[in-house]
Amino acid sequence: MAENDGAYGRAMTVGVVAPALLCAGAVVALLAMLGDVPDPVATHWSGSEPDGFASPTLVPVMTGLVGGVLPIALGASVLRSIRRGERGFVLRMLPAVALGLSVLMSVLMVGSIAMQRGLADAADAPSVLPVLAWGLGASLVAGAAGWLVQPRHVPTVHEAAPAQPIALAPGERAVWVGRSEMRPAALAAIIAGVAVAAIAAVANWVVGDTAVAIIVTALAVLLAVLAASLTVFHVRADASGLTVRSAARIIRMRVPAADVASVAVIQVSGLSQFGGYGIRQIPGATAVVMRSGPALEVTRRSGRRFVVTLDDAAMAAAVLAAVAEVADAAQD
Repeated sequence: MAENDGAYGRAMTVGVVAPALLCAGAVVALLAMLGDVPDPVATHWSGSEPDGFASPTLVPVMTGLVGGVLPIALGASVLRSIRRGERGFVLRMLPAVALGLSVLMSVLMVGSIAMQRGLADAADAPSVLPVLAWGLGASLVAGAAGWLVQPRHVPTVHEAAPAQPIALAPGERAVWVGRSEMRPAALAAIIAGVAVAAIAAVANWVVGDTAVAIIVTALAVLLAVLAASLTVFHVRADASGLTVRSAARIIRMRVPAADVASVAVIQVSGLSQFGGYGIRQIPGATAVVMRSGPALEVTRRSGRRFVVTLDDAAMAAAVLAAVAEVADAAQD
C-alpha cells in the first residue's frame, strides 16, 4: 500500500530535515566569519563587479530565510497529502526542489562571504560567478539525489461516482448555487499578505519615496485583484448549464447544459492530481481547485473534463445531471 512505502519519512528527510541542517550549518559558518569581513559586505554583483552592499549581520538572517524557511515551507507543503496516501509527480518533486534550493542558497551565501575575508573594502571583492557555478552544480546534484532517494510515486487516481439526477416534473426547474473557496487558514494568510502590502503602500506615501510608493501601491492593488479573482468562486448549476465565476467577476467559465456528456463526483488532491491550487490546466482537463476534497466533474461532449471543488458536490452534480438530461431530450 502507498501508506507503507516510506514516502512520508523520505519526503520529510529530503524536504525538511536536510534543508534545516544545511541552513543551520551555513548560518553557523557565516557567524564565524563575521569578524573577518569588511563592513559593509558585498551582497550583489553586476558582472564581475560588486554593486550592492549590506551589513554583515544581515547575511545570516537572509540565509535563514531564503536558505531555510523558504525551502522548508516548500518541502513541508506536500507532507499532508503524502500522509493521506496521495502520490504524484509534484509530491515527489517539491522535496527535491527544496533540497536543491537550500544547497544553492547555502553555497552562494557562505561562498560569497568567505571570499571577502581579509578584505579592507568589499568593493575589491572578486567575481561571484565561480561561487554561483559551484552552487548551481551542487544544487542540481542535491536535487537529483533528493529525487532518487524517494520511492517511486504511482499517481493517485480516484474513481468518479456518476451523479444520480434529481427527478424533475415536466416544466419544473432546478437551480443549485454554491461557492468554491480556499480553506480559512489559506484565505486568512492571503488576506494578511494583501493587508501588509496595503500598509506598506500607505507608509511609503506618508514617509517614503514617491517612486517606491507608486510601485508598492501598484503591487498592493495587483495582489488585491488576484486575491479577489482566485480565492473564491461562485458556482451555479441551472437550466443553462454550469457557470463558475470569480468573486471579482473578472473570471467566468461556463459549460452549457447541451455540452454536458456526463456528471460525476470525485475526490481531488490539488498537488498530486493537478500540480497545485487555483485555476489549473492539465492534459484533458481544466479545474478550479481551491482545496483538496470533493469536487464536481463534468465531462464535455468533446471528452474534455471540467472540475471544480465544492463542499456539496453531490447535490450540485445531481442538479446539473438533471438539467443536462432535459437539454439532451430537447435536442432529440
